[in-house]
Parts: sequence; structure tokens; C-alpha cells
Amino acid sequence: MKSSLLFTCSVCLAALLSNTDLAAQKVLQVTLPDIEIIANKVTKGDCDTYGLGDWKCTVKVVLDGPYLQVNSTIVFSENANDFTTIVGQNHQRIYVGELEKCRHCNVVLDEETGRVSGLNIGARGYRWYNGQGLIRKAYIQTDDFGCDEGHVGGTIRFLPLKILVDCAYATTED
Repeated sequence: MKSSLLFTCSVCLAALLSNTDLAAQKVLQVTLPDIEIIANKVTKGDCDTYGLGDWKCTVKVVLDGPYLQVNSTIVFSENANDFTTIVGQNHQRIYVGELEKCRHCNVVLDEETGRVSGLNIGARGYRWYNGQGLIRKAYIQTDDFGCDEGHVGGTIRFLPLKILVDCAYATTED
């Protein structure tokens, strides 16, 4: 799967002007694509949350060479009746070509997790919820008429992901 990513690279001025043994510090800024996450597996109850309870979505990003592994989970939990629980997951592997140039560098994520959650507002359509960490906001449907399995969830939007790169030696090659 190809994803459209935007990159912003800020490089230490000394590294741009010289090719000597200076430490080069970079910040790669990656705009992650929106993800769709749907709760499609009933783990408890009759698959209808009846507008009672809450939901949460968590995201964790892991560096794997020149790839970002984005793992997301969403859980809808009913707090009454039969305590229905419906879950869903999304896993994406995103190639970041700029990281190929950083093989001999110390590379870490500035922020690697995000969270968004809220109350189940019933079958009232999609609503925006503000996120924390990497998650800017989410457009989520919390309930549907009848069985909610495969019908609740939505779109997650991210803040820019910053990747900190610290190289022992600076070069002027591109």
C-alpha cells in the first residue's frame, strides 16, 4: 500500500556548511495518512451497545528501519445490560525513504503514542473528538441501530510525527 507522506527536514547549519566530523542533528517531520478503524469483533455480549458506555482508541508507532509500523486499537464497551464489548484493529506499515539515509544514526520518535476516547452518544451519527499525543482528532460513530459490529468506529487524524535523527558524522551528500 502506497501512502502519501509529507516530509520536512531541518538540518543543523554546521552540517550544511562543512563536511567535517560534526554531529548532524535532523528532525524529520512526517504527516501520517488518516486511518480508518472499525470495531468488527464482538468479544462479549449481543453486539449492541445501546448508547450506554464509552469507547477508546489507542495508537502506537514503532520504528522498524526505514518503516513506521502504526498499530491502532479501538474498543467500545457497554456499561449496562449484557456489557457488550466490540473491538477493532488497524495495522499499517509506512515506508519513509528519508530514513534510508540514517542507517548509521541514532533515530528515535519524539512521540510514539496517541489516544482518543469518549462517551457512547447513541445512534446520532459521526462526531469529532479531540485526541491526545499523536492523535489530533477522530471522527467516530459510537452506536448504530441494531447490531453495532462492523458499524462503529471511524477516521483518526494525526498531528505531525517528529523523528529525531542524531548522526555521529555530518556529510554534505544528499
